[in-house]
Amino acid sequence: MNKTTAILLAAGKSERFGNNTPKPFLLLNGKAIYQYSLAVLLDYPQIDELILVLPKNLLSTEKEKLEKSSKTIHFIAGGKTRFESVRNALNVLDSSVKNVIIHDAARPFISPDLINNCLETLDQNKAVSCAIKSTDTLVFTENNLAKSYPERNKIRRLQTPQAFQTELLKEAYSLAQKEGKTNFTDDSSLVHYFNLAPVSFVPGSEENIKITFPKDLLLAEFQIKNFKNVK
Repeated sequence: MNKTTAILLAAGKSERFGNNTPKPFLLLNGKAIYQYSLAVLLDYPQIDELILVLPKNLLSTEKEKLEKSSKTIHFIAGGKTRFESVRNALNVLDSSVKNVIIHDAARPFISPDLINNCLETLDQNKAVSCAIKSTDTLVFTENNLAKSYPERNKIRRLQTPQAFQTELLKEAYSLAQKEGKTNFTDDSSLVHYFNLAPVSFVPGSEENIKITFPKDLLLAEFQIKNFKNVK
């Protein structure tokens, strides 16, 4: 059986947000942020199971809340970094999992269309990421001085979800672990760094915001009133 497993990363801290509560557990319209993306991933028919990566101290309480889920959920503890959290999730995948789709719980507005675009593109590719075009002019700097201005039409802002052939991503993490290169901020950049496969891009969404700062939570509260896929 060639299964597809979703990994939802909800073990992140709130260092930039400035809150003692782990960011995925901050309340958005009365519900923990991570629960929005969890609901969409669980409802998506081509996802067979889900790995929920949580802070270690919250594993038992969240498992109890979700024990009657419509699909199998594996609950695992996250690491100190994003790299460690994904690696922990990959370590529990069995050989029947052909594809894996990874999403950051700090992006509560994932949609079925984003998931579908990633998985359909994965049929012909080994690594896929959502991305949106930059509307800003960007500049490379050195010593606080402009060094070069890249062509804006070639720049993309990466989002999750991202999807991969499981063996490819496992190989990337194995190589990174061996070489001690574990500071990647997303999984597509890791795959690209080791030149394991071209990374393909599918359209992301401006609505698929990442909650990083307090103002983002206010924007999400406003957005949630008009977002059709929110559950």
